[in-house]
Amino acid sequence: MNRPELSAIVLELLEKETGESYPGLEDTTSLRQGLNLDSLDMAGLVLHIESRFGIQIETELLENIKTVGNLLDMLEKKIATKGKQAA
Repeated sequence: MNRPELSAIVLELLEKETGESYPGLEDTTSLRQGLNLDSLDMAGLVLHIESRFGIQIETELLENIKTVGNLLDMLEKKIATKGKQAA
């Protein structure tokens, strides 16, 4: 899965979780200030992501996720690791 596809899925899940629309989402967009996500929104988003991709996201990883780009980077690594384990 390439990054634009991954970004589109995350955007879809984000909009599903918050009921908001996020036009112009960029890698540099802050999850807290830029998107106004609180800890409850983040928890819900993580649950949607874990369910959609069949992955587990550890709490320690989330502490370093500040922007949309950070989130996508982490997901790319998680999905790649999952693919290697399945092979």
